[in-house]
Amino acid sequence: MTQRLFPKPSPAKPFPEAVWLKRTDRSEVGREPFFCGRDDEFHFFQSAVESLNEGMVGGGTMIFQGAPGAGKTALMLECMEAIRHHSTPDDPWVAVSIQPASLKSPIQTVRLIVRAANAESERLSDLVSGSVTGKLVEYLRVGRKLYQELSERGVGVAGFSVGGKREFDDTADSDLISELVFADSIPFLKNFHLVVFVDEAQNIPVADTTRDVMGCLHNPPRNIPLVGAFFGLSDTKEVLRQCGLPRFADQRVVNLEPLSMEDATESFRRMLNAYIAGKEEVKAAWVNAMAELSQGWPQHINRIGVAAGEVIRANEGRLDRNLLLQVLERGIERKNDYYLGRVEAASNRAWVYRQLALEADKKEGKLVGTLSYDEVDLLTETARRKQGETIEEFLANALHAGLLAPVKGIPDHYKIPIPSLGDYLRALPVADAGK
Repeated sequence: MTQRLFPKPSPAKPFPEAVWLKRTDRSEVGREPFFCGRDDEFHFFQSAVESLNEGMVGGGTMIFQGAPGAGKTALMLECMEAIRHHSTPDDPWVAVSIQPASLKSPIQTVRLIVRAANAESERLSDLVSGSVTGKLVEYLRVGRKLYQELSERGVGVAGFSVGGKREFDDTADSDLISELVFADSIPFLKNFHLVVFVDEAQNIPVADTTRDVMGCLHNPPRNIPLVGAFFGLSDTKEVLRQCGLPRFADQRVVNLEPLSMEDATESFRRMLNAYIAGKEEVKAAWVNAMAELSQGWPQHINRIGVAAGEVIRANEGRLDRNLLLQVLERGIERKNDYYLGRVEAASNRAWVYRQLALEADKKEGKLVGTLSYDEVDLLTETARRKQGETIEEFLANALHAGLLAPVKGIPDHYKIPIPSLGDYLRALPVADAGK
């Protein structure tokens, strides 16, 4: 077997029990303590990042998109951990986290990249001594000076200079400014392999300056080994198109689906093994029941796992059938709370999404559970007219709320991303106002 340059990191150490059980949502902490699966998705990440090590620069922008709760942030944090784990004083790699709004400014974007490189230089310099330390100290000196210069110019587009080299006014082309800001940082950034991570990428502002910054991230100026990884909702690819990236390299767009039952089972097994010794036969029954209830959805795996932890702690580590029933009951309640939040986040009343779920459930064959663009258009016409909403606006909102997701391999078709979400919507006690 070929050894991967970036193997998937080992599972994070479980959080202290009290901390883990206080979480109300999986986004509240860092790495998932019982992360598993996503091997295919991680392979896509490995392939793109390893191209930097082979001297290829640019053109490798990655997109990981999916409905809310699909595990995008968890996967991103694992990828960032892999970069940090691989970084050495002789070959520094930098995981750069950038908020979507910052991509509107070339100075702010480069400043964040420089800051992350400085932080990694400082971390690595604490690990070694001798000539390597001297190199890292020099990186820090240059990087801190560059960061200070960028900070003094603020985050605007016009009227700045980098290192005293250039000055621009309000008539300067924004694409020229972005290219020059990146180019002026080459002497420092060329010393690192850079992977820029953007979470919630569907919120990247669509503007001329953003397009120019995105162009530099997608095709960096010479000698800057950089690749971008964007994690967002199901319409992230379309947002990036609007931000100036009309083409994507092969195998650079990944649509996150639920985990397999095998991976969901392994996640629950790790959780129980972390807190309870022995009782393998009883634990197996718990693991299988919880995995089935989760349907492989990372958001549900977390919520059900926390419910199990609460019940186990309250009963001093006992595992029996009655306690398992309590866990499953709490798990269902928390799943439904999550679905209620998704419906409340949508732009129309609940009956609209109930109607879509009922119609999708009627399909058979290859199109089972799906709705075409035209079907969604027709079924939501009454509701959209009341809201003054176009079909494009409705679909964008439904995708952001996680009530619909694109169907892989069938253009202009949509599905309810979680089977139990469809059950929840069909069971809603609301009148069909569309009839």
